[in-house]
Amino acid sequence: MSLRLSWCSLRSLCSWLLVTLVLGFVSACGEQRVVLFDASALTTPDSGLIDGGSDVIVLDASNRDPENCGPAAIHCEDDEYCVAGLCVCREELTRIDEVCVDTNANADHCGDEGVTCAEVCADGECVTSCPSETTDCDGGCADVSADPLHCGECNRPCGSGRLCIDGDCIPFRPASCMSCPCDLCGTRTCCEYPETTDPVCVDASTCASDTSTEESET
Repeated sequence: MSLRLSWCSLRSLCSWLLVTLVLGFVSACGEQRVVLFDASALTTPDSGLIDGGSDVIVLDASNRDPENCGPAAIHCEDDEYCVAGLCVCREELTRIDEVCVDTNANADHCGDEGVTCAEVCADGECVTSCPSETTDCDGGCADVSADPLHCGECNRPCGSGRLCIDGDCIPFRPASCMSCPCDLCGTRTCCEYPETTDPVCVDASTCASDTSTEESET
C-alpha cells in the first residue's frame, strides 16, 4: 500500500510508538510538539528533546497507544492504529470480515471486496505477473522495501510502532523539523497521524550524513 502524504510521498505505512516512546508532530517549525504517549522521555538527560513546558501538549495515551488502546487496554494488531481509543485499520487498509486487507495487493479482494484474481493483484488491478519492482506475496504484488506487512520478505510485518524502510522495520524516533524530509533516505521520513493534517517528523536514522541539522537544534 502506498501513502499519499501532504509533505512526503511515502510508500510505507505510518504506525505508532509504544507507550515508552515519544513521537511529535510539528505544527510550526520548532515551536510546538504534541506528545502522543509517555511524556517522561522529554526530561531524560540524553533525550535531546525539548524539556516540556507550555509549548508541549500531552494527549491522552489511552486513546493513541496501540499497546493499550482505550479503556479496555486492547492490544491492536500490527496492521492497526489506535485512534480515539479504538483499533482501526492502518492507512489505506480496508476491514473485510474483521481483517485489515490491502486491496491494492490482495488476490481475493483486488481493488474492492470480493474481486478475485486468477493470477496476481498489483495496484488494485488483476494482472498476469507482478511488476519487476515488486514481489508476489500470496497473490499480491508487494514492495518489500517499504511494505510494513511484507517488510524485507513476504509475511514479515512491522510492529505498530515501526515503519518499513529499505526492507527493515525501523522504530519511530523524535526528530527535528529540519530533518523531515531527508533527501538521502528518499521520502520515507514523514507520515500523517489520523485526525491530524500536519505531518509527523521521524528521525532519519538510516541517513549517514543527516545528523548536522538535528544536532544544531538540540
